[in-house]
Amino acid sequence: MNDKIYSRMLLRRRFWKRIGFMTIVFVISFYISLLLFGDFKTPRVMYLTELDRCPACYGVNVCPALYSNQITLESHTWSSIFNVKNIYYGYTKTKRRIVLKKLAHSSELKDFDSKLCSYWNLKKTCKPMNLLNVSNLDEKIINLVEYNLTTPVMEPRKGLIVCPYPYSIYDLVNPAIAERNGNYNSEMLNVWTMLKINPEPIILQTLSKSQGWPVPAYGGVCGRLEVVGYEGEPLSDLLHIAWHRKLKHARKILDAAMDFTFKHDRFRFYIMDWSTDNIVANERDEVTFVDLEDVIILDKHISPKKDLPHWYQRYIHDIDGPGFVFSIENMCKHHLSDHNIWAACYVLAGEEAYLYPIPSQVNASRPHLDKLLNKCLNGDDRFSTVTKLQHVIDDLLNDVKLFNYGIR
Repeated sequence: MNDKIYSRMLLRRRFWKRIGFMTIVFVISFYISLLLFGDFKTPRVMYLTELDRCPACYGVNVCPALYSNQITLESHTWSSIFNVKNIYYGYTKTKRRIVLKKLAHSSELKDFDSKLCSYWNLKKTCKPMNLLNVSNLDEKIINLVEYNLTTPVMEPRKGLIVCPYPYSIYDLVNPAIAERNGNYNSEMLNVWTMLKINPEPIILQTLSKSQGWPVPAYGGVCGRLEVVGYEGEPLSDLLHIAWHRKLKHARKILDAAMDFTFKHDRFRFYIMDWSTDNIVANERDEVTFVDLEDVIILDKHISPKKDLPHWYQRYIHDIDGPGFVFSIENMCKHHLSDHNIWAACYVLAGEEAYLYPIPSQVNASRPHLDKLLNKCLNGDDRFSTVTKLQHVIDDLLNDVKLFNYGIR
């Protein structure tokens, strides 16, 4: 037999063997998914919650609703079987659509579990329940939220930061814990776990949608699953909608920037991740911030020490250049920053430019809208500019004639 023909035959055999092997692996993976998630109709909630990892979990207050069939999950698709983001959708008995979030990718949760014992200097074979006996819990929590103002870290910082002094974290979380009447050590281990993985449930227990905050309705947590209300579609998926609806969203975004900065009587909430992917809108054009993993919480009622000589001065965003860049250090050293206002205008007129292009009729009748947006983005008096901007937008939204003549 010719050597070339023989070589080709070998190559073909190897190719088909590889194809066969990949097919077998795929089929096995598929059936493993079915075993884990039950069937195509609904994933097994008990598996999703990972209750066996408690108290290294988020809590258990919504478990009764999950296990008494108060929540029905949406039918499976291929994307939900191989769910990289660990986000699921469902409905309550009252037909309220909800979102169930594990708050991290599977690889991140696996990495967290692999390091769990070492975090606490326990044996490699430790179980989550062994954490109930640890004694340095307060120190661990403080270390997670602290931002060193003396020697700030140069790398990007994510998660929850409580400043200027980290001990304010207890004034933030204690009201929610006090309402549960559970085991304090277990509750604080839940807090530590959320701070390590994703602090969103902590934020949502502090800021309530029922009190007017632009955040999802908080249903609770069960193991490593958070339940929140479904609040709409991301603005990044709504770029095609009528411009006057975008203008309504813009007004709500500016309102949210002011609320996060001023509304709470004790804390300011500086959102670090403003994006049209993380802001959603519903059919009533209500705007909600749905990703609250990265937040700077400033305690505005502290008594400043010598390390805060400029505490009573305002910090004006002063970082030049493209991109969403800001200074955590400067925000934490001043009692007030315009960060949220700048970030809101960045969404509306920056690189993502949700409000652009502005219709020609609007530019002709209200040329100051474009000027104010640019002044908000690049000026040095955003607190004054945002008020004017809100008034101009209100004036536009009330101009029935303008929108009846082609501005949709």
